Amino acid sequence: MAQPYAPLLQQMLLEFQNQRLESAERIARSILRVNSKDLVALQVQGLCMAMQGRVTESVEPFTKAASLDSKNAELLNNLAKAQHESNLFREATQTYEKINRLMPNNPHVLTDMGTSYAKLKGYDKAMSLYDQAIQLQPDYYLVWSNRGNLLSDLSYNAEAVDSYQKSLELNPNYPEAWTNFGNSLFNLDRFEEARLAHERALSLNPNYSEAWSNHGNALLELKLGEEAFESYQKAFSLKPLHPYLIGQLLSTKLTSCIWNDSEPTVPQMLSLLSDGNQVTIPFALLQTPASLELQKRCAQMFIADRYPALDSQVVPSPNKNPNQKIRIGYFSSDFKNHPVGILMENLIRYHDRSRFEVFGFFLNRRVGDEVETSLVSSFDQSIELFGLNDVVAKNLILEQGLDIAIDLNGHTAGARTGLFAKKIAPVQINYLGYAGTSGSDFYDCLIADDIAVPVDHRIHYTEKIAVLPHSFFPVDTSITLDQLGPLPSRESQDLPEYAFIFCCFNNPYKITPQIFDVWMGLLKQIPDSILWLSKTSEKAMKNLRAEANARGVDSERIIFATRVPARKDHLSRLRLADLFLDTPNYNAHATAADALWAGVPVLTQIGETFAGRVAASQLSALGMSELITKTQDEYFSKALELANNPQLLKDLRNKQELNRFTAPLFDTKQYVANLESLYLSLIEQKA
Repeated sequence: MAQPYAPLLQQMLLEFQNQRLESAERIARSILRVNSKDLVALQVQGLCMAMQGRVTESVEPFTKAASLDSKNAELLNNLAKAQHESNLFREATQTYEKINRLMPNNPHVLTDMGTSYAKLKGYDKAMSLYDQAIQLQPDYYLVWSNRGNLLSDLSYNAEAVDSYQKSLELNPNYPEAWTNFGNSLFNLDRFEEARLAHERALSLNPNYSEAWSNHGNALLELKLGEEAFESYQKAFSLKPLHPYLIGQLLSTKLTSCIWNDSEPTVPQMLSLLSDGNQVTIPFALLQTPASLELQKRCAQMFIADRYPALDSQVVPSPNKNPNQKIRIGYFSSDFKNHPVGILMENLIRYHDRSRFEVFGFFLNRRVGDEVETSLVSSFDQSIELFGLNDVVAKNLILEQGLDIAIDLNGHTAGARTGLFAKKIAPVQINYLGYAGTSGSDFYDCLIADDIAVPVDHRIHYTEKIAVLPHSFFPVDTSITLDQLGPLPSRESQDLPEYAFIFCCFNNPYKITPQIFDVWMGLLKQIPDSILWLSKTSEKAMKNLRAEANARGVDSERIIFATRVPARKDHLSRLRLADLFLDTPNYNAHATAADALWAGVPVLTQIGETFAGRVAASQLSALGMSELITKTQDEYFSKALELANNPQLLKDLRNKQELNRFTAPLFDTKQYVANLESLYLSLIEQKA
């Protein structure tokens, strides 16, 4: 029987066929006001919404239509795709199961269903569905690509590369496979190949925001920060809320000391994050004024996304007799010429080998530098995990029977957080590499001290705080001051002979416009003074000089130190500085320790986050709390006072020199003994 609104139906279908979607949707709504169960109008409404990018809205009409015609496979397929794209993965799998019963052994349906199961982390089910699809249609490029995505999620990166290559052999014009192929190459440290893969994706689809973002990641690892910034900008212009993009874009922007108000800005990022958007990785927050509460929320969101709740088994404590050694494993991608590698090189040698057996788990590809070589010889056993997927790596770790596993990465590049999420030791510790909470529940504790993480801050950490008695920071004391040789001349470092030397050797992304204002104010107040900074990219140095000029300070008064190959030479020249000026938000960490060890006073403003309290932690352990200020005004006044009063500064340096021999900061043997006591107490708590 013809419907009384049949002419409207014909007009709606004509509008839809001619891609006049707004008009077709408007007519569909008119029909549904007359008959809310009109199957054709519901389908057209859903398709119009989806095709206009309003996929989540399309779920409702598709669902209503499916309830009216539950055996229409095409309709169910539209519903399943809308559910999947709306992140309703559980609902999507249920719809795909219905389709599979109607259309058994369809490789396309099996592939799509597998992808929804993969999003739910139902990896075994997803892989089974992909394998079925491949058996039915071995030349279906999409199943090979999605299989690669699944393998990549499981950290089977080498195997993922093989799947992507198979997909691209079948269809070399599929941009998604190219960029995901690039991501797996990236995870294998094949950064140049990754860059080329992303560029191939972009040649096929120049408006592919995810590929632009991934391209930026590869360029960043290739030390092409300015080019990475451009790629991130392109990605942002196409899809501003692509996951984690804003944080990466702002990091590269701040690394080049670009302080303009062009979008995105740090306040915008923090606002979006507070609203629950995945706009940044946790590390990128440390250089911002983000509160501890916001840092915790960001870390929890990141962990929930990347390492969802797993059915990880509890690793039982090994049955040991009293004479057996405690086995501790340090895990890092930075066991090389990197601050973490240098600090650990100094620490490892002091472990009591009569009680502890010390394992080094190398997460990075070997680089062969002196620090790495020294660490390999210092560990009782060195084990390479680079390139191993999580299953193989976990089994290899469990074979070692560790009592304690210590993650030295946290949320930094090269981390293998997934291993700790799966549990690899009875006691798991977050330590040193990342000054913030992991946001997870699979670490027993985070090692800190009462200055870095005071009691009233601990609510903002997901881990228990294991407190060391002094500073948590293990200062490198391996190069003694008498090994530094004579003081180099100022001329040798391009420094003026009689100027007061303010210095800061922090990374440029730690320098904020606000602290730069303070520094330029000091240069204005102290005419015979200069600011000595670490040499960075040409772009950053150019921008800092321009910012100085804009504040009425001759940019020639900023001098950038040329990098020196030997650490001893750097420590030696540091002694030329009169006062080290710390940065807020993200303090000097290893750079503060170096300055203090070289005898240079470090002036800091204590912050409200872990990363902003590390210098204060070190100064407290050195007995130099008079160098800890609480406000920006106090920081400025203290710096001005020291620069104007040579005797006061001399007395301060003399006190610091005397404290070197008595204060706990530089007592590495006692530090390691305290650390070992902490380890033993954690084991006892697990017994």
